[in-house]
Amino acid sequence: MDVFQPALDMYAAGATPNPDISCNREIKFGKLFDKLKSRSNDKTWWLATGHYARSAISTKTGRPVLLRSQDPNKDQTLFLSQISQESLAHTIFPLARFTKPEVREMAKILLPEKIATKPDSQGLCFVEPCSGRHFSTFLKDYLPPPSPASVCLEDGRVVGHHPSIWLATIGERSRLNFRRSQQLNPGGQWYVAAKSVSPPSYTIVPGKDHPMLYSRSLIASHWKWIDENENWDGESLVAQIRHRQIPLQCTVNSLGHGRMKVNFEVEGGVYGVTPGQAVGVWYGERCLGGGNIESSTDIRST
Repeated sequence: MDVFQPALDMYAAGATPNPDISCNREIKFGKLFDKLKSRSNDKTWWLATGHYARSAISTKTGRPVLLRSQDPNKDQTLFLSQISQESLAHTIFPLARFTKPEVREMAKILLPEKIATKPDSQGLCFVEPCSGRHFSTFLKDYLPPPSPASVCLEDGRVVGHHPSIWLATIGERSRLNFRRSQQLNPGGQWYVAAKSVSPPSYTIVPGKDHPMLYSRSLIASHWKWIDENENWDGESLVAQIRHRQIPLQCTVNSLGHGRMKVNFEVEGGVYGVTPGQAVGVWYGERCLGGGNIESSTDIRST
């Protein structure tokens, strides 16, 4: 329940969680790590994981650091950005120096074909695989019946309705009725720019280049530095808010109480910053830590 219930709570609050990150923090490198530690009589045990990442010992501090994978297309350090340094010290990454195609070729030699050619895992591990159920059906099994959400324009005009506040993410294309969409914005698409829980509503904007879709900064909560002995406040770093995203120049500033402000130094801002998702920061190839996106400031603000 350290992953599942918090994810449900975030959906109910209108956010879009990233359970992969909390699963790594709470389960794989949390409870599993604690169980292995309790069974070990010394410090020479290791946890091997299939994440595409690397670790090393810092020549400056003598402490372990988390590094990007050799395969930039599969790098998973964003998903590991909130694990503890203690768990990292006992973790090895056997896939660190391989690309995914190379791993596939090795699997064809060592494993049955059915396993070697199995598609990459996708989505949430706690949703039954191959169940055929739509994700909205899954959520309805665990959350109270939703109230219909109004679909509004930037000026507040209501132009439609949507079944639930859970089922749209900031930055994605609006599901507004096609005919109605064409009447309002002939030849163009509408995108979700904001969400409100009370009353339930979406704000949609015309076109993917609308300034409401781009942010110049964000606030993250539950922030965790992998090496808690270091302070990166005000340093020039790079950030990611999505897997495979091109790293974004930024600075970070502590707000206290586990909250951090990330200021993007990107002309035009960053597209689709979504509350509930995660942000990670790096210094070169080294992943330093991260937190959960709480809110953002769009580029219209001064």
